[in-house]
Amino acid sequence: MKSEFLLNPGITYLNHGSFGACPRPVFAAYQRYQRELELEPVDALQRHFPEKIHLARVGLAQFLGCDADEIAFVRNATYGMNLVARSLPIGAGDTVLTTDHEYGAVDRMWQAICSETGATLKRVQIPLPVSSGQDLIKAVSEQMDSSVRVLTFSHITSGSSLCFPVEQLVSLAADAGAISVIDGAHAPGQLPLEIGKLNADFYVGNCHKWLLSPKGAAFVHAAGRWTDHIRPPIVSWGNISKGSTALLLENEWQGTSDISATLAVADAIAFLAKHDWFKVIIPGCSRLLNKASSTLLKITGRPDIYGSAAIRAPQMASFLLPEGDYSTLHSRLFNEYQVELPVFTAPQGTLFRVSLQAYNTEDDINRLATALTEIL
Repeated sequence: MKSEFLLNPGITYLNHGSFGACPRPVFAAYQRYQRELELEPVDALQRHFPEKIHLARVGLAQFLGCDADEIAFVRNATYGMNLVARSLPIGAGDTVLTTDHEYGAVDRMWQAICSETGATLKRVQIPLPVSSGQDLIKAVSEQMDSSVRVLTFSHITSGSSLCFPVEQLVSLAADAGAISVIDGAHAPGQLPLEIGKLNADFYVGNCHKWLLSPKGAAFVHAAGRWTDHIRPPIVSWGNISKGSTALLLENEWQGTSDISATLAVADAIAFLAKHDWFKVIIPGCSRLLNKASSTLLKITGRPDIYGSAAIRAPQMASFLLPEGDYSTLHSRLFNEYQVELPVFTAPQGTLFRVSLQAYNTEDDINRLATALTEIL
């Protein structure tokens, strides 16, 4: 599959999780939509915008297993989380319960909102390794009390690549009368989703990571009971949408913008279907990741942070490093070995993350193993 992507062949790219990578045919479609937009901007953005975006939403909704009128396109998952968080009825005396594994930008957002509203931000500490999903549920449930107004967590955590048991956590929130907000940045395209059956209040996801769309395409899903209670941070003209809820009327049209990435989401979904992604490609990546894990754990000498396969993402795994200063590890891997790999400093220690996509091979893992062996 390497030839299907535009990535520099001289770089061992093991960092799909950060910004994704767009396949050639999807990128070609994206450029075609950009040309159409420039040929007749008014035609594209006024006369045909409602129908084009509606069709794009319907296609994405079918892929996600939800109602098309319950999702709205946004530029990225962080924007989507801000859109949701700033629409929630929280204030003094309320607690926003999250974990210490959340994405940095989202954690900072919750800090800001709690500071502004007088709510309290409480992070559940989840040390590594994690034995099972039940341990994650137990850690969260022990911190639930009557003050918890919002329970928010990642479907797949960014730094530690933990796959959270979302169904059980959503039920936990519902039983406590709390609002559930899921940061699903890494899930669409990596995990099969039935968001409509999940019954979460809000689910936010990216299309430009594992779903393989161009950069700048993401979505917010709001359960039907919330679709008239979403307010955008930017109030524009609105009322261009083919929908009837505030989620669509106030968010879908945000003034002049390039909608090409959004339109290309349909092409990305078609690309996944053509290559039987969930039955062929993802299992292949998981097998390669399993083999890589055995090699990398021997090199680091640290324990596997996943006590069961169910809590590790199919195409992402993170690895604890031995005690030491790793402030230059990311740059050394790239500059000396041409390996693109993220390194994270977290409360649980310093980790590096391997995220594999269809273009990766065993040769990529071997180059990383050689580099780490020499550096460590």
